[in-house]
Amino acid sequence: MGSIKIGVLIPKSDMYPTLGMDLLNGLKLGFSSDESFQLTPNFVIENVGVAGDDQVLKSAEKLILQEDVDLTIAFCGILKLSELVNFQNRYKRPLIHLDIGGRIYREEHISPYVLHHTLSMWQSSYAAGKYAVQEFGKKVLVAASYYDGAYHMTEAFNRGIISEGGEITRFFISNANYKTETFDGLFQSIEEEEPDVVFCLFSYKEALQLMSAYAKSEYNGKIPLLAVPVMTDETIATEDLEIKQLQTVSSWSFDDPNPDMKKFISNYQEAYDDLPNIIGLMGYEVSQSIVASISSEGKLSGELSKAMEGKTLSSPRGPLRYNRFNESQVEEFKVRNFEFNEVQYHNNVIGTIDCSFTEELQQELKDLPAHGWQNPYLCT
Repeated sequence: MGSIKIGVLIPKSDMYPTLGMDLLNGLKLGFSSDESFQLTPNFVIENVGVAGDDQVLKSAEKLILQEDVDLTIAFCGILKLSELVNFQNRYKRPLIHLDIGGRIYREEHISPYVLHHTLSMWQSSYAAGKYAVQEFGKKVLVAASYYDGAYHMTEAFNRGIISEGGEITRFFISNANYKTETFDGLFQSIEEEEPDVVFCLFSYKEALQLMSAYAKSEYNGKIPLLAVPVMTDETIATEDLEIKQLQTVSSWSFDDPNPDMKKFISNYQEAYDDLPNIIGLMGYEVSQSIVASISSEGKLSGELSKAMEGKTLSSPRGPLRYNRFNESQVEEFKVRNFEFNEVQYHNNVIGTIDCSFTEELQQELKDLPAHGWQNPYLCT
Protein backbone atom coordinates (compact mmCIF):
# COMPACT_ATOMS: atom_id res chain seq x y z
CA MET A 1 0.00 0.00 0.00
CA GLY A 2 1.34 3.42 -0.99
CA SER A 3 0.97 6.72 0.83
CA ILE A 4 -0.09 10.29 0.16
CA LYS A 5 1.53 13.24 1.90
CA ILE A 6 -0.89 16.08 2.59
CA GLY A 7 0.10 19.50 3.86
CA VAL A 8 -2.55 21.31 5.90
CA LEU A 9 -2.40 25.04 6.65
CA ILE A 10 -4.45 25.62 9.80
CA PRO A 11 -5.73 29.10 10.80
CA LYS A 12 -6.99 30.14 14.21
CA SER A 13 -10.67 30.74 14.87
CA ASP A 14 -12.29 32.03 18.04
CA MET A 15 -15.62 30.49 17.01
CA TYR A 16 -14.04 27.13 16.23
CA PRO A 17 -11.03 26.88 18.57
CA THR A 18 -10.46 23.22 17.68
CA LEU A 19 -10.60 23.96 13.94
CA GLY A 20 -7.40 22.02 13.18
CA MET A 21 -8.52 18.87 14.97
CA ASP A 22 -12.05 19.12 13.54
CA LEU A 23 -10.69 19.40 10.00
CA LEU A 24 -8.30 16.46 10.44
CA ASN A 25 -11.03 14.35 12.03
CA GLY A 26 -13.23 14.92 8.99
CA LEU A 27 -10.40 14.14 6.59
CA LYS A 28 -9.42 10.93 8.38
CA LEU A 29 -13.02 9.75 8.64
CA GLY A 30 -13.59 10.33 4.94
CA PHE A 31 -10.49 8.36 3.96
CA SER A 32 -11.26 5.47 6.31
CA SER A 33 -14.90 5.29 5.18
CA ASP A 34 -14.03 4.72 1.52
CA GLU A 35 -12.96 1.13 0.85
CA SER A 36 -11.60 2.11 -2.58
CA PHE A 37 -8.99 4.37 -0.98
CA GLN A 38 -5.83 2.29 -0.68
CA LEU A 39 -3.30 4.98 0.25
CA THR A 40 -2.04 5.83 3.73
CA PRO A 41 -2.52 9.58 4.37
CA ASN A 42 0.33 11.36 6.17
CA PHE A 43 -0.36 14.91 7.32
CA VAL A 44 2.09 17.80 7.70
CA ILE A 45 0.56 20.61 9.75
CA GLU A 46 1.46 24.30 9.65
CA ASN A 47 -0.21 27.11 11.63
CA VAL A 48 -0.92 30.26 9.59
CA GLY A 49 -2.50 32.61 12.13
CA VAL A 50 -5.60 34.25 10.64
CA ALA A 51 -4.54 33.20 7.10
CA GLY A 52 -4.63 36.76 5.80
CA ASP A 53 -0.96 37.62 5.29
CA ASP A 54 2.28 36.35 3.73
CA GLN A 55 2.55 33.55 6.29
CA VAL A 56 0.20 31.50 4.11
CA LEU A 57 2.49 31.86 1.09
CA LYS A 58 5.64 31.09 3.05
CA SER A 59 4.11 28.01 4.63
CA ALA A 60 2.72 26.76 1.30
CA GLU A 61 6.15 27.05 -0.29
CA LYS A 62 7.77 25.28 2.65
CA LEU A 63 5.34 22.37 2.30
CA ILE A 64 6.33 21.91 -1.35
CA LEU A 65 10.08 22.55 -1.22
CA GLN A 66 10.94 21.19 2.21
CA GLU A 67 8.23 18.61 2.87
CA ASP A 68 7.54 17.59 -0.75
CA VAL A 69 3.82 17.19 -0.12
CA ASP A 70 1.58 15.66 -2.78
CA LEU A 71 -1.28 18.06 -1.99
CA THR A 72 -1.88 21.16 0.10
CA ILE A 73 -5.11 22.03 1.91
CA ALA A 74 -5.29 25.66 3.01
CA PHE A 75 -7.44 28.53 4.20
CA CYS A 76 -6.35 31.83 2.63
CA GLY A 77 -7.58 35.43 2.75
CA ILE A 78 -8.98 36.88 -0.47
CA LEU A 79 -6.21 39.47 -0.91
CA LYS A 80 -3.53 36.75 -0.88
CA LEU A 81 -5.49 34.13 -2.78
CA SER A 82 -4.39 35.12 -6.30
CA GLU A 83 -0.75 34.95 -5.15
CA LEU A 84 -1.32 31.50 -3.69
CA VAL A 85 -3.02 30.34 -6.89
CA ASN A 86 -0.13 31.69 -9.02
CA PHE A 87 2.28 29.96 -6.66
CA GLN A 88 0.57 26.60 -7.25
CA ASN A 89 0.60 27.25 -11.00
CA ARG A 90 4.36 27.80 -11.00
CA TYR A 91 5.08 24.60 -9.08
CA LYS A 92 2.27 22.67 -10.82
CA ARG A 93 1.16 21.28 -7.47
CA PRO A 94 -2.46 20.68 -6.39
CA LEU A 95 -4.20 22.76 -3.75
CA ILE A 96 -7.64 22.51 -2.18
CA HIS A 97 -8.48 25.96 -0.87
CA LEU A 98 -10.96 25.98 2.02
CA ASP A 99 -13.34 28.79 2.88
CA ILE A 100 -16.66 29.06 4.69
CA GLY A 101 -17.84 30.88 1.58
CA GLY A 102 -17.89 34.58 2.39
CA ARG A 103 -16.11 35.73 -0.79
CA ILE A 104 -16.84 35.69 -4.53
CA TYR A 105 -13.99 34.31 -6.62
CA ARG A 106 -12.65 36.06 -9.69
CA GLU A 107 -11.08 34.80 -12.92
CA GLU A 108 -7.62 35.21 -11.37
CA HIS A 109 -8.53 32.62 -8.76
CA ILE A 110 -9.19 29.92 -11.36
CA SER A 111 -6.43 27.35 -11.91
CA PRO A 112 -6.41 23.73 -13.09
CA TYR A 113 -4.38 22.94 -9.96
CA VAL A 114 -6.78 24.54 -7.46
CA LEU A 115 -10.20 23.56 -6.13
CA HIS A 116 -12.15 25.93 -3.88
CA HIS A 117 -14.17 23.98 -1.34
CA THR A 118 -16.72 26.19 0.42
CA LEU A 119 -20.08 26.17 2.17
CA SER A 120 -21.53 28.65 -0.36
CA MET A 121 -22.33 31.36 2.18
CA TRP A 122 -22.54 34.29 -0.25
CA GLN A 123 -24.62 32.22 -2.69
CA SER A 124 -27.08 31.19 0.02
CA SER A 125 -27.24 34.85 1.12
CA TYR A 126 -28.44 35.77 -2.37
CA ALA A 127 -31.05 33.02 -2.16
CA ALA A 128 -32.03 34.32 1.28
CA GLY A 129 -32.63 37.77 -0.22
CA LYS A 130 -35.02 36.37 -2.80
CA TYR A 131 -36.71 34.20 -0.17
CA ALA A 132 -37.10 37.16 2.22
CA VAL A 133 -39.19 39.13 -0.26
CA GLN A 134 -41.17 36.13 -1.48
CA GLU A 135 -41.97 34.87 2.02
CA PHE A 136 -42.19 37.99 4.21
CA GLY A 137 -42.44 41.18 2.15
CA LYS A 138 -40.48 43.88 0.35
CA LYS A 139 -39.29 46.01 3.30
CA VAL A 140 -36.10 44.57 4.76
CA LEU A 141 -33.85 45.84 7.53
CA VAL A 142 -30.30 44.48 7.66
CA ALA A 143 -28.51 44.10 11.00
CA ALA A 144 -24.84 43.15 10.93
CA SER A 145 -22.00 42.85 13.37
CA TYR A 146 -18.94 45.01 12.78
CA TYR A 147 -17.11 41.86 11.70
CA ASP A 148 -19.64 39.70 9.81
CA GLY A 149 -20.97 42.48 7.60
CA ALA A 150 -17.64 43.11 5.83
CA TYR A 151 -17.80 40.23 3.34
CA HIS A 152 -19.61 39.57 0.07
CA MET A 153 -22.60 38.01 1.84
CA THR A 154 -24.08 41.46 2.46
CA GLU A 155 -24.00 42.56 -1.17
CA ALA A 156 -25.21 39.15 -2.37
CA PHE A 157 -28.23 39.41 -0.07
CA ASN A 158 -28.89 42.93 -1.35
CA ARG A 159 -28.82 41.68 -4.96
CA GLY A 160 -31.29 38.94 -4.06
CA ILE A 161 -33.63 41.48 -2.47
CA ILE A 162 -33.49 43.75 -5.51
CA SER A 163 -34.11 40.89 -7.94
CA GLU A 164 -37.53 40.36 -6.32
CA GLY A 165 -38.47 44.04 -6.19
CA GLY A 166 -37.64 44.50 -2.51
CA GLU A 167 -35.43 47.06 -0.78
CA ILE A 168 -33.24 47.38 2.24
CA THR A 169 -34.70 50.32 4.13
CA ARG A 170 -31.91 50.63 6.69
CA PHE A 171 -28.62 49.09 7.84
CA PHE A 172 -27.79 48.62 11.51
CA ILE A 173 -24.13 47.94 12.36
CA SER A 174 -23.32 46.84 15.90
CA ASN A 175 -20.43 48.15 17.98
CA ALA A 176 -16.94 46.86 17.30
CA ASN A 177 -16.80 45.89 20.96
CA TYR A 178 -19.85 43.64 21.19
CA LYS A 179 -19.75 43.64 24.99
CA THR A 180 -20.92 47.27 24.98
CA GLU A 181 -23.77 46.66 22.50
CA THR A 182 -27.32 46.98 23.85
CA PHE A 183 -29.11 46.78 20.46
CA ASP A 184 -31.23 49.79 21.42
CA GLY A 185 -30.29 51.28 18.05
CA LEU A 186 -31.58 48.18 16.27
CA PHE A 187 -34.90 48.26 18.08
CA GLN A 188 -35.28 51.97 17.38
CA SER A 189 -34.61 51.30 13.69
CA ILE A 190 -37.26 48.55 13.67
CA GLU A 191 -39.76 50.88 15.32
CA GLU A 192 -39.12 53.60 12.75
CA GLU A 193 -38.92 51.44 9.62
CA GLU A 194 -41.51 48.75 10.46
CA PRO A 195 -39.77 46.17 8.25
CA ASP A 196 -41.37 42.93 7.08
CA VAL A 197 -38.26 40.98 8.10
CA VAL A 198 -34.82 41.59 9.61
CA PHE A 199 -31.80 39.93 7.99
CA CYS A 200 -28.98 39.26 10.48
CA LEU A 201 -25.27 38.82 9.83
CA PHE A 202 -23.85 37.73 13.17
CA SER A 203 -21.80 34.84 14.50
CA TYR A 204 -20.42 33.37 17.72
CA LYS A 205 -20.76 35.55 20.85
CA GLU A 206 -22.25 38.48 18.95
CA ALA A 207 -24.93 36.13 17.60
CA LEU A 208 -25.79 34.87 21.08
CA GLN A 209 -25.99 38.41 22.39
CA LEU A 210 -28.28 39.51 19.54
CA MET A 211 -30.59 36.51 19.91
CA SER A 212 -30.83 36.99 23.66
CA ALA A 213 -31.67 40.68 23.28
CA TYR A 214 -34.19 40.08 20.49
CA ALA A 215 -35.91 37.29 22.44
CA LYS A 216 -36.57 39.75 25.27
CA SER A 217 -37.84 42.48 22.96
CA GLU A 218 -41.41 43.24 21.93
CA TYR A 219 -40.56 42.18 18.36
CA ASN A 220 -39.84 38.54 19.19
CA GLY A 221 -42.38 36.47 17.28
CA LYS A 222 -43.86 39.55 15.60
CA ILE A 223 -41.17 40.56 13.11
CA PRO A 224 -39.34 37.47 11.80
CA LEU A 225 -35.59 37.11 11.60
CA LEU A 226 -33.68 35.65 8.65
CA ALA A 227 -29.99 35.03 9.26
CA VAL A 228 -26.75 33.70 7.86
CA PRO A 229 -26.53 30.01 8.86
CA VAL A 230 -23.50 30.33 11.18
CA MET A 231 -25.64 32.50 13.46
CA THR A 232 -27.65 29.42 14.42
CA ASP A 233 -24.71 27.03 14.84
CA GLU A 234 -25.88 24.32 17.23
CA THR A 235 -22.46 24.05 18.88
CA ILE A 236 -22.64 27.73 19.91
CA ALA A 237 -26.27 28.12 21.00
CA THR A 238 -26.54 25.40 23.64
CA GLU A 239 -29.36 26.78 25.83
CA ASP A 240 -32.94 27.77 25.01
CA LEU A 241 -32.90 31.48 24.17
CA GLU A 242 -36.69 31.53 23.66
CA ILE A 243 -36.29 33.24 20.31
CA LYS A 244 -39.14 32.83 17.83
CA GLN A 245 -39.46 32.92 14.05
CA LEU A 246 -35.78 32.63 13.18
CA GLN A 247 -34.93 31.06 9.83
CA THR A 248 -31.79 30.55 7.77
CA VAL A 249 -30.99 29.57 4.18
CA SER A 250 -27.99 27.26 4.04
CA SER A 251 -26.13 24.68 1.97
CA TRP A 252 -26.15 22.30 4.95
CA SER A 253 -28.19 21.11 7.91
CA PHE A 254 -27.14 18.47 10.40
CA ASP A 255 -30.87 17.78 10.76
CA ASP A 256 -31.21 16.97 7.07
CA PRO A 257 -32.90 13.56 6.64
CA ASN A 258 -30.55 12.87 3.71
CA PRO A 259 -29.10 9.32 4.31
CA ASP A 260 -25.55 10.52 3.51
CA MET A 261 -25.79 13.19 6.21
CA LYS A 262 -27.17 10.71 8.74
CA LYS A 263 -24.39 8.23 7.93
CA PHE A 264 -21.72 10.94 8.25
CA ILE A 265 -23.00 12.06 11.67
CA SER A 266 -23.29 8.49 12.93
CA ASN A 267 -19.80 7.52 11.78
CA TYR A 268 -18.28 10.74 13.12
CA GLN A 269 -19.91 10.26 16.51
CA GLU A 270 -18.77 6.64 16.66
CA ALA A 271 -15.20 7.56 15.73
CA TYR A 272 -14.75 10.63 17.94
CA ASP A 273 -17.52 10.43 20.56
CA ASP A 274 -18.64 13.89 19.51
CA LEU A 275 -20.98 15.52 17.01
CA PRO A 276 -19.42 17.12 13.91
CA ASN A 277 -19.40 20.82 13.19
CA ILE A 278 -19.08 22.52 9.81
CA ILE A 279 -15.28 22.26 9.85
CA GLY A 280 -15.43 18.48 10.27
CA LEU A 281 -18.02 18.39 7.50
CA MET A 282 -15.72 20.28 5.13
CA GLY A 283 -12.83 17.96 5.99
CA TYR A 284 -14.95 14.93 5.19
CA GLU A 285 -16.06 16.36 1.83
CA VAL A 286 -12.50 17.34 0.94
CA SER A 287 -11.39 13.74 1.53
CA GLN A 288 -14.15 12.65 -0.86
CA SER A 289 -12.78 15.06 -3.47
CA ILE A 290 -9.23 13.78 -2.98
CA VAL A 291 -10.32 10.15 -3.39
CA ALA A 292 -12.25 11.07 -6.55
CA SER A 293 -9.12 12.78 -7.95
CA ILE A 294 -6.94 9.67 -7.70
CA SER A 295 -6.45 7.77 -10.94
CA SER A 296 -6.97 4.04 -11.46
CA GLU A 297 -3.19 3.70 -11.17
CA GLY A 298 -3.37 5.10 -7.62
CA LYS A 299 -1.85 8.50 -8.44
CA LEU A 300 -3.20 11.89 -7.43
CA SER A 301 -3.75 14.16 -10.40
CA GLY A 302 -1.97 17.51 -10.22
CA GLU A 303 -4.66 19.18 -12.32
CA LEU A 304 -7.51 18.71 -9.89
CA SER A 305 -10.10 20.49 -12.03
CA LYS A 306 -9.60 17.98 -14.86
CA ALA A 307 -9.70 15.07 -12.42
CA MET A 308 -13.06 16.30 -11.04
CA GLU A 309 -14.57 17.31 -14.37
CA GLY A 310 -17.94 15.67 -14.88
CA LYS A 311 -17.89 14.01 -11.46
CA THR A 312 -20.56 14.41 -8.79
CA LEU A 313 -19.91 13.41 -5.18
CA SER A 314 -22.50 11.91 -2.83
CA SER A 315 -21.66 14.30 -0.01
CA PRO A 316 -23.51 14.73 3.30
CA ARG A 317 -24.96 17.94 1.81
CA GLY A 318 -26.29 16.04 -1.20
CA PRO A 319 -24.90 15.81 -4.74
CA LEU A 320 -21.82 18.04 -5.01
CA ARG A 321 -19.67 19.04 -7.97
CA TYR A 322 -17.13 21.74 -8.84
CA ASN A 323 -18.32 24.50 -11.20
CA ARG A 324 -16.39 26.43 -13.83
CA PHE A 325 -14.84 28.60 -11.12
CA ASN A 326 -13.63 25.31 -9.55
CA GLU A 327 -15.81 26.05 -6.52
CA SER A 328 -17.86 23.33 -4.85
CA GLN A 329 -21.56 23.60 -5.62
CA VAL A 330 -24.55 21.70 -4.24
CA GLU A 331 -27.89 21.27 -5.98
CA GLU A 332 -30.13 22.96 -3.42
CA PHE A 333 -30.15 25.18 -0.38
CA LYS A 334 -32.10 24.27 2.72
CA VAL A 335 -34.57 26.62 4.38
CA ARG A 336 -34.17 25.94 8.09
CA ASN A 337 -36.18 26.73 11.22
CA PHE A 338 -34.13 27.32 14.36
CA GLU A 339 -35.99 25.38 17.07
CA PHE A 340 -35.27 24.14 20.58
CA ASN A 341 -36.59 20.67 21.44
CA GLU A 342 -36.18 20.75 25.27
CA VAL A 343 -32.65 19.38 24.98
CA GLN A 344 -30.84 21.27 22.25
CA TYR A 345 -31.29 23.48 19.21
CA HIS A 346 -31.94 22.08 15.75
CA ASN A 347 -31.92 23.63 12.30
CA ASN A 348 -34.93 21.76 10.98
CA VAL A 349 -35.33 21.73 7.20
CA ILE A 350 -38.73 23.07 6.14
CA GLY A 351 -38.06 23.54 2.43
CA THR A 352 -35.44 23.73 -0.30
CA ILE A 353 -34.36 26.25 -2.93
CA ASP A 354 -32.89 25.18 -6.26
CA CYS A 355 -29.43 26.73 -6.56
CA SER A 356 -28.54 25.95 -10.17
CA PHE A 357 -28.50 29.73 -10.69
CA THR A 358 -25.35 30.23 -8.64
CA GLU A 359 -22.77 29.64 -11.38
CA GLU A 360 -24.38 32.24 -13.64
CA LEU A 361 -24.65 34.62 -10.68
CA GLN A 362 -20.96 34.11 -9.92
CA GLN A 363 -20.10 35.14 -13.47
CA GLU A 364 -22.21 38.29 -13.01
CA LEU A 365 -20.67 39.27 -9.65
CA LYS A 366 -17.07 38.10 -10.10
CA ASP A 367 -15.67 41.62 -10.45
CA LEU A 368 -17.06 42.96 -7.18
CA PRO A 369 -14.23 44.65 -5.24
CA ALA A 370 -12.80 42.68 -2.32
CA HIS A 371 -13.34 45.34 0.34
CA GLY A 372 -13.55 44.48 4.02
CA TRP A 373 -11.55 42.13 6.21
CA GLN A 374 -8.48 40.42 4.77
CA ASN A 375 -8.79 37.21 6.79
CA PRO A 376 -11.12 34.41 5.64
CA TYR A 377 -14.58 34.46 7.19
CA LEU A 378 -14.59 33.17 10.80
CA CYS A 379 -10.79 32.93 10.92
CA THR A 380 -10.08 35.41 13.74
